[in-house]
Amino acid sequence: MAQLKIALFCSGGMSTSLVGSKMQKVYDAEHKDVKVDAYDLGMVDEIGSDVDVIMLAPQIGWSYDQVKQSYPDTKVIKLTMQEFGSMDGQVLVNRLAQEGIEG
Repeated sequence: MAQLKIALFCSGGMSTSLVGSKMQKVYDAEHKDVKVDAYDLGMVDEIGSDVDVIMLAPQIGWSYDQVKQSYPDTKVIKLTMQEFGSMDGQVLVNRLAQEGIEG
């Protein structure tokens, strides 16, 4: 199975970097072939076609419909403030599993 690629987007890329690295540690500990990277929303047009999952931080939740429309074949997930604010990689990995996405 090919590597699962997850892109986390926020308004600056800083908070998602931390969350993304915590998610990566969870997947690594589970020996899953998953790559999690964080980006500024401005890069969605460069990255969106190359990933399997797009996760949007709550502060850019307003962009969900537009991103979903632009990438109909990519799973787009809008995180809640509780999920994102937890800064807990396991919480976000669990959310993806609830959406049917497992590495």
